[in-house]
Amino acid sequence: MTFPPIPEDFFTQVGDPHPFDAQEIREGVALIADPPDGPLGRVLDYGRLLLAANRVVNLTGAKDWDSLVIPHLLDCVLSGTFIPADTRTIADWGSGGGMPGLVWASLHPEIRFLLCERTEKKAAFLEEAAVQLDLTNVEVLVGQAEEVLQGEGIIDLVVARAVEPLAKLLARLDGRRVGLGALMWMAGSKAEDEWERAREKLGNRWAVAARHPYSLGKAGDRSVWVLRRRSFQS
Repeated sequence: MTFPPIPEDFFTQVGDPHPFDAQEIREGVALIADPPDGPLGRVLDYGRLLLAANRVVNLTGAKDWDSLVIPHLLDCVLSGTFIPADTRTIADWGSGGGMPGLVWASLHPEIRFLLCERTEKKAAFLEEAAVQLDLTNVEVLVGQAEEVLQGEGIIDLVVARAVEPLAKLLARLDGRRVGLGALMWMAGSKAEDEWERAREKLGNRWAVAARHPYSLGKAGDRSVWVLRRRSFQS
């Protein structure tokens, strides 16, 4: 499984992000890494690679820096500030083009990342990107997340971003009884309504351990919800 070659002129056409946008990313990275320059470079290199590869294979709806930096890259960077310090393994549930998995892996070299992706062309990109970005803390698992994670034991965190409705996600986690410490759900402005719908369908099997709101400015408000199975609560 290999990703098709990316013509060099695609990278030239992608160019660089606006300096103001790059500075916003830098400020977010600085909340995690000191100094931020190395991790910032990896995050921007990832963005450049994603945009160029997206011209070869459809990986994301973001087609240029303007549509990628704030709604996606900054979202992933800021949400990454809420990863607990003792986390050792994170599974990205339906990694797609690598957000947040590859962004977080660029910022947290001490954490092992399992990128779960069922679509082979996207999984091929994830593998290629990990090599190009020299991310030795990344492993790509090809298949349905609840199936490929069965042999991984207890995972500290499963992260889900724009994958599917919360009720369906929690049901899938319960159905195969994926071993996890917590679910980090990256949610939008209608998170409260979606959580209530999930509770109506699934009862009280899951509980909210924490909520972390943050803002993307004109792109809107976001939040990270930490959910735990009640059987895992102390």
